[in-house]
Amino acid sequence: MSEENLNGSVEDSNVYRELQQHLDEMPVGFPPTKSGVELRLLKNFFTPEEAKIATKLKFAWSKDFDSLDVIYERVKDLGISIEELERILDTMFKKGTVMFQEEYVKKYYANAMFAIGIYELQLNNVNTKWLREFSQFMKEGYSMEFFGTKISQFRTIPVEKSLTPEHHAPSYEEVRKVIENLYGPIAVATCMCRKVTDLFNHPCKQTNLRETCLIFNEFAQHYIDQGLGRQITKKEALEILENVKKDGLVLNAGNSKNPSFICCCCQDCCMFLVGMNVLSRPTKFHATNYYAEVDPDICTGCGTCIDRCQLNALKLVNDVSRVIQKRCVGCGNCVITCPVEAIQLRKKDNITIPPETEEELYAKILETKKQLKGKK
Repeated sequence: MSEENLNGSVEDSNVYRELQQHLDEMPVGFPPTKSGVELRLLKNFFTPEEAKIATKLKFAWSKDFDSLDVIYERVKDLGISIEELERILDTMFKKGTVMFQEEYVKKYYANAMFAIGIYELQLNNVNTKWLREFSQFMKEGYSMEFFGTKISQFRTIPVEKSLTPEHHAPSYEEVRKVIENLYGPIAVATCMCRKVTDLFNHPCKQTNLRETCLIFNEFAQHYIDQGLGRQITKKEALEILENVKKDGLVLNAGNSKNPSFICCCCQDCCMFLVGMNVLSRPTKFHATNYYAEVDPDICTGCGTCIDRCQLNALKLVNDVSRVIQKRCVGCGNCVITCPVEAIQLRKKDNITIPPETEEELYAKILETKKQLKGKK
């Protein structure tokens, strides 16, 4: 089927293809597919006019925001006024397709990545049509894009009390310290993944909790301003994490020392863990510095840890639990629920220190992506 039939006029098709190619330059890009489903997805989120404007924006991941007047110089050939441009960009921001900052009454805009970014910002605009197209897009190309560099956007933070004083864990490995060290607002939002499974009548079997996504600092303010989440205190955030721990969810933060979010994930419905579970060696695609170890002399083979594990990293061998290390991400959920305390977290020999900021993380992903393309 031609792109003209998929997307309307040839001119519109060209606009969406240009936007696809533009977004594909991001660290986690927006690759083309044989079916053209990526163009149908873009048409869900951008009008042709918005798509033209988006091709002229830089990228939020590098904090390379441009002011309204600078953007106007790039798009004034569209024949719109700067006031109309501002209205369109503000609409795009409300739709969750661009990012926005304001400094000293001056507005700045930039493109968001598709994930983590546009996808999550559709929390109030979920519908089955584009979700089915997104599922097809994942199968045809986006999964490979998301995992391709093997540098994860996520890192696992062990749950509280699974680490012992002997670990000498730095602050970015301890969720309480991550929360206590925050300087800006905190928002909590409904988990996008669980909202999706609820929509398709497959509610999460792991937890009844829905407000489980914690967002921090500038990104939190974005959620609050757009009605995507509500502001909470540090105490409330820790209480949410305590409830999450009881349900055995895995704490996945942004893969930096200063993350902008913590997701509370399960294998039942969370896009990231569902993807990880189909891999034979999830630890190759996930940032973690710990793994679980079972003392066979203490283990009673009750199977509690197996039921608890979200990555199928434990199994019974001769009535004793055994850890499959290539699957274990060191979340610590099995440690805190073992009735005989037969499981401990061990620190890996090769420790990975996360980048200081998420901007540094994405710069590393982009550089690796370019290197991999150069080898083809």
